[in-house]
Amino acid sequence: MNILINEQIDLTLWNKFAENKTFFRYEWMFIIKDSYKLEPYFVLFYEDNKFALIASFKTAKGYISLPFVSYSGFLSNDENMLTSLKTYLKDKSIEIDSRDLLDKKNITSGYVDAILKIDDYKGFWKHISTNFRTQLRKSEKMGYTFSTKFDIDRFYDIYSLGMRNLGTPVHKKEYLEQIAKYFSVNIFTVLKNNKAVGTMFCINDDDTLSVLYAYVLPMYGKEYANYFQYLNAVKWMTEHNLSYLDMGRSTYGNGTFNFKNKFKPKFYTIRSKINYSSNDKLQKISKLWSKLPLFIANFIGPKIRKFLP
Repeated sequence: MNILINEQIDLTLWNKFAENKTFFRYEWMFIIKDSYKLEPYFVLFYEDNKFALIASFKTAKGYISLPFVSYSGFLSNDENMLTSLKTYLKDKSIEIDSRDLLDKKNITSGYVDAILKIDDYKGFWKHISTNFRTQLRKSEKMGYTFSTKFDIDRFYDIYSLGMRNLGTPVHKKEYLEQIAKYFSVNIFTVLKNNKAVGTMFCINDDDTLSVLYAYVLPMYGKEYANYFQYLNAVKWMTEHNLSYLDMGRSTYGNGTFNFKNKFKPKFYTIRSKINYSSNDKLQKISKLWSKLPLFIANFIGPKIRKFLP
């Protein structure tokens, strides 16, 4: 059995096992290390075609797989190999917060990830409720247009405002540029009277469109801009033969969860030891952050974002 760590690992070999699973790919080694100078800990066990692996970084909150993305964790095609990897970590007293996706029934709390299977646009339309179809049709009558132009500066203007409004320190632009350097990234923008009012930053792996960040200006949220944005993302997917929409992480039962639930996706539990939504102190800080002038939030946010993995 072969055991490889960090730079000992060949990118091609790792990705042969990770395949097109976006949040398990070796490219995150470069993206996060170069953007935030965090210390990586990537481990690969393999023998012939059997493997077990985990990608993680050492953060202020311990080892996490992976910081800043919805989920990652252990990946394996052999139970014995996976057991060997976990035993190896335990023997070295290395505990990793593996943000694994778990297929559980009767989810009632915690972080979840929503994944929608889309065969074709007609099938999607039949899949959703009559009431939701009515809301989507309303969104198409609000005078919006949908842009697929890759404009990271335009995206960042709305995204940074959104993060401030939500009380969350914004990522540095370099981090997003690094993602776009190593992955196929799509930026979608909703426009009204040529003004950008909503935006979406996604990774496209030719099978799944993974939404990393999405935001709509509040006054346009009331005018169904978010509905228009996701509806046109789905249309774009069907035109480009993508099968899955990974809508990203939310907290069970909150407003974002309820919006995603309208699409009738499959929800997966995310196993994580960190839950910011249940931390009263952080919630108070978040409310204060949302009141900061935007230029201050944009100046300080990228400097402290690495401490909130």
